[in-house]
Amino acid sequence: MDRWDVLALLGVVALGAGLWLVAPWLGLSVVGAVLLAAGVGGSVIAERAAVRQQLIDAKKGR
Repeated sequence: MDRWDVLALLGVVALGAGLWLVAPWLGLSVVGAVLLAAGVGGSVIAERAAVRQQLIDAKKGR
C-alpha cells in the first residue's frame, strides 16, 4: 500500500462521510460504486501488467 492508495482511501471515506450527512443511502451507494470501480480497475491494470511482463520474459528467453 503506497501513498496513492492511502489518498484514494481517504478520498472515499471523505466522500462517504459527506454524502452520509446528506442522505445515508446516497453515501453508501456512491462509496460502494467508487470502491467497486477502483477494485475492478485495479485488477484490470494488474492483469495487464502481468501479461506485459510475461511477453517481455518470453522475448528475453528466445
